[in-house]
Amino acid sequence: MNRTATVLARGVVCVASFAFACSSDNASSNDGTGGSAASGASSNAGGQVGVSTNGGTSNGSGGTSGLGGSSSASGGSGVSVGGSAGAPDSGGSGGSSGNPNAGGDSTSGGTSGVGGSGGSGAASGGTSATGGDGGGSSTGGRPSETGLPPGVTYLFPPPNGSDVCPDPPLRMSFSGAPTLGSSGKIQVYDGSGNAVASVDMAQATITDTREGTTFNVPRQAYVDGNDAVVYLKTKALTYGETYYVTVDAGAIVPPGGGSFSISGASSWRFTTTAAPPSNPAALTVALDGSGSFCTVQGAADALPSNNQNAATITIEPGLYHEIVHMSGKSNVTFHGQDREQTVIAGTNNNDLNPSTSTRSLVGFDLTNGLVVENLTIHNLTPQDGSQAEALRLQNCDKCTVRNADILSLQDTLLWSGRVYASNCYIAGNVDYIWGTGVAYFDKCEIHTVGRTGVLVQSRNAPGAYGYVFVDSKLTADANAPNNMLARIDVSTYPGSQVAYINCQMTNISSAGWTITGGFPSSALRFSEYQSVDASGNPINTSGRTSGSTQLSSPDASAMRNTATVLGGWQPSP
Repeated sequence: MNRTATVLARGVVCVASFAFACSSDNASSNDGTGGSAASGASSNAGGQVGVSTNGGTSNGSGGTSGLGGSSSASGGSGVSVGGSAGAPDSGGSGGSSGNPNAGGDSTSGGTSGVGGSGGSGAASGGTSATGGDGGGSSTGGRPSETGLPPGVTYLFPPPNGSDVCPDPPLRMSFSGAPTLGSSGKIQVYDGSGNAVASVDMAQATITDTREGTTFNVPRQAYVDGNDAVVYLKTKALTYGETYYVTVDAGAIVPPGGGSFSISGASSWRFTTTAAPPSNPAALTVALDGSGSFCTVQGAADALPSNNQNAATITIEPGLYHEIVHMSGKSNVTFHGQDREQTVIAGTNNNDLNPSTSTRSLVGFDLTNGLVVENLTIHNLTPQDGSQAEALRLQNCDKCTVRNADILSLQDTLLWSGRVYASNCYIAGNVDYIWGTGVAYFDKCEIHTVGRTGVLVQSRNAPGAYGYVFVDSKLTADANAPNNMLARIDVSTYPGSQVAYINCQMTNISSAGWTITGGFPSSALRFSEYQSVDASGNPINTSGRTSGSTQLSSPDASAMRNTATVLGGWQPSP
C-alpha cells in the first residue's frame, strides 16, 4: 500500500482509497469502512489498513480502527490507534482501539492508547486487553461515570464535571456506532436557562466566525467510531459558567435504532474552568479535556491579538473536526504530539467559501515565525469539489512546516511569503502546490493521487525564486501516470520559477512541463538537476518541453543553499 492510502486509512477518511465515499456529516453510512478485509484492518473511522504498524497484516486479519473503534470489554481502548499489527503477512491481529482520546472505562483498563502489540500468527495477535491501567487521562482509560442515560457508556463533558475546557466538543458514546439524525437539536443552556449554543440536525450548513472572519461550515456533527461528536460554534461558552445539555429525540440515533434523548437541567450538567490559562506561551489542546483547550481554534483564539511573543500550542493525539484560521499572530508553534494520530480533518472549499482567504481547512495570514509540525492536516473535499487548500500560508514570513502530512486534491498548498518545508508528505492532483511566494521543500514526498495531474503552479514575480524541491520524491498512484512537474501561462506569469534538484521521480510525463500563453522568454525558469527514477537511474530528459532547462552543477549547488533561495534566511531543519 502506498503512503497516501495509509494516511487516509488510519482514521482520517472513511475508506482506504482516495475516493471519499463518505460524508463527514453522516459518518454512519461509511465511517466504519477502513478498508476491506483483504487490505487489512477494519475500522469505525478509517483505521489504518494493512500496514506494518497501526493496522493488521496484508491478509486481512489486522487490528481495528485507529480513531474510534469500540473498546474491548477486557482491555482499554486507545487514545487514537488500535493495536499494532503482527508481522506483515503473518496474520497477527492488533488490539482493538477505542474512541479517540478517551480510552475504555476504568474497570476495563486501557494502557497508553496504542492498543496491544501485534501477534505473529493468524489467530494470535496481541490485544490491548491484558491488564492495562485504568484512568482518566488522554493516554489511559476513560473514567467511570454514573447516572448516564440508557444506552450511553460515556459523556464528555462528564456529568457534573468541573474545570471543563471552554470549548468542549460534546461527545456521546454508545456500545456500538450511532447514526446522525436529520431532525432535532442538540442545545446547550446556561445556568439561567438561556440557550447559548444549538446544533440543528436539519441544517446542512451553518455560519461561524474564526478570529473575526465569517465562514460557511458544514453542520458540525460527526460519528467517530461509537461516538457521536458535536462541535459548538466558536466562543459559544465562557469561563466559570455552569451549563446543561439537551438532546432531542431523533437527533442522534443509537446503535440498532430506537430513540435516544437527554432532557432537563440536571441530566448532563457541567461547569467550565474559572479563568483563561495564566501562561499563553504554553497551551495544550486535548479532546478529553486534559489540556487548556479542547479545540485547536480555541487555543489560537487565546493568544493575544498581534502576538509577537513565542508561544507553543501542543496538540494531543485525536481527530479534530475543525476549520482553523489565525491572523496577525506571530512566533507561534503548532506542535502535534503524534504526526500520524494528531489529525485536523474536515471539509472546506471554494464552493462553501468562495475566496482564497476562507476556503482552506487550516489558514494563516500576516504571520512571522510560524511553525507547523508533527501532525496531519486533511481537507476532505471530494474530487471536483472545487479548490480546497489543506494548509494556506499567506503573507507568512520565515514560516516552517516540518514532519507533517498535508492532504487534499485541488490546491492542497497555497503558500506565499518565505516558507521552508522539511520531511513533509504532500498529496493532491490539481495544481496542488501553488502561490506567489518562495518555498523550499527539503526531503519531502510529493504524491499525486487518483488521477493524472499537475504538481506546481508558481506565480512568483520575474527574477524572484518560486518553488524549489531538493532531495525530494515525486510519487503517484498507479492510476495517475504522466504527471506534469509544473504548468504556467507565460503571458500572465512570464517569470515563473520551479526547480527540482536531485529528486526521485515516478510517473512524470516525458515532456515534464506545461507552458502556455506563447513562447517563453528567458525570464521563465523551469529547471531540473540530476533527476532519477525510483531505482536511482538517471531520467532521460531529452523529451522535456522547450523552454525548460537542465541546471549546471554550480547553479544547482547554489540553489541547495536555503539562504540563497529564501533571501538570507537559514531555517532549522
